[in-house]
Amino acid sequence: MTTETPAGIDAAPPPPQGASHAPASRAIRAAAWSARAAWVRARFLVALAAAFLVVGRWDVLRTYWDRWTAPAAREAAMGAVSADTEYFCPMEPGVVSDWPAKCPICHMALVRRKKGDMGPLPDGVIARVQLSPERILLAGVRTAPLRYEPLARTIRLVGPLAAGDASRRLTAETSVEEASWLRPGLEADVLPDPPDGLPARKGKVAAIEGGTRVTIDLPDWTGPIPRLAAATVRIPMADREPFRSMPRGEPPIRPGDPRAVYTCAEHPASTATQAGRCPQDGKALMRSPLAANQKVAWWCPMHPSVCADVPGRKCDECGGMTLVPRVVSYCPAGKVLAVPESAVIDTGARRVVYVEGMPGMFDGVEVRLGPRCGTSYPVVDGLEEGMRVAEAGAFLVDAETRLNPGLAAAYLGARRGDPAAAPAATATAPPGDAEAPADHLDLDELSPADRAVAIAQKTCPVTKKPLGSMGTPVRVEVKGRAVFVCCSGCTGALQANPDRYLPPPPAAHPAHHP
Repeated sequence: MTTETPAGIDAAPPPPQGASHAPASRAIRAAAWSARAAWVRARFLVALAAAFLVVGRWDVLRTYWDRWTAPAAREAAMGAVSADTEYFCPMEPGVVSDWPAKCPICHMALVRRKKGDMGPLPDGVIARVQLSPERILLAGVRTAPLRYEPLARTIRLVGPLAAGDASRRLTAETSVEEASWLRPGLEADVLPDPPDGLPARKGKVAAIEGGTRVTIDLPDWTGPIPRLAAATVRIPMADREPFRSMPRGEPPIRPGDPRAVYTCAEHPASTATQAGRCPQDGKALMRSPLAANQKVAWWCPMHPSVCADVPGRKCDECGGMTLVPRVVSYCPAGKVLAVPESAVIDTGARRVVYVEGMPGMFDGVEVRLGPRCGTSYPVVDGLEEGMRVAEAGAFLVDAETRLNPGLAAAYLGARRGDPAAAPAATATAPPGDAEAPADHLDLDELSPADRAVAIAQKTCPVTKKPLGSMGTPVRVEVKGRAVFVCCSGCTGALQANPDRYLPPPPAAHPAHHP
């Protein structure tokens, strides 16, 4: 059935094209306008939130940036690099890098540490400071190498000159301290006081009476006899103890003697004649060639009088401890190692000399010195020939370590930056006392578990000395037991005869029956 439109009635015109989409477009424009208005009003809050996010997570962003921009070649064993991590060389502490590498001086792999952490100082070093070239120039710091010099103590005596039957004699009064340096037979140069322009006459010390009165004989005096005369006596330091007992002359080097030793950068006492690892921290030993006046000898650290020229000897006084190697330096005849007076910092409790290990890096070393001779001190222990010391401006270097306590470390295990630790560290136990306080002993480098074992063990089974009295104890595994000894020289004796030194394990208590 078909429906037709009646005639005369017009059909409705079709709607214009696009009219049906007008409401939709208006809705889209309204939504876009609303979103734009919301963004205009919220963009400040978004920017503020982004700023807080960047500031709060800056370390993470910096770490990712360093990782993406770092060189691709990297040792995986060194671990990831972060913003608070750096790498340094234990042998050359001035070499510091942000990335794993090798030291350009000693070619040793750099060790990872936290930035700003000075780390443990080597044995014998009580402070360390690094100065820039500009600060060294402004402070006037100047270094000089140590040399052997013929130091002598000069004593001047003034007194009346008396003429005897056979010879003339000078009698002078002096202090007890100066008289202790004199002995009969020493030569003296005598001149009239005031001088007469003639060469000095030769005399000899004849006697020392009452501890202060010195008599000098002048058998060859010529010319008029003055009322007063002045005698000058020079006492070579090489003829005084302990310098007189030091090895002198050329070292007796035999074919096959080692001409190099291997030492640990942080434990110089750990010396070996072959390559290996330090028994205290397990690090590889570094090779150090010997000088022309040095040789290797073997000794017992507990009994220094027990020495040998060949390896393998044992100390009977220690119960069979194997002698350990050490470097012996020979002094030239009539000379001693001298350090300038200006290089010595005397704190009253100890004397410190700052040694330049590398350009701008100074290590404070505690030294033992003899009496002053003119402008120099003779060195008993602590320094070696060729070391460069700060002879000018040493007090400024020392002041730098005191202004920044983070650069200095207390000696013998005292805590860094703890002033109260120094008096406690100076208190020593009586000789042979095994109950030495743990704070006085060198146990800080042990782990908490090993430290507890060492404190409970108390003494070395070989030498019977307190653990830590000779440095960080060495851990030894014997028959499944962890035992600590005072030094590496005791390990051989303990491992060779453990039944002699170790007590038997405690037996189980029998069951109690009523």
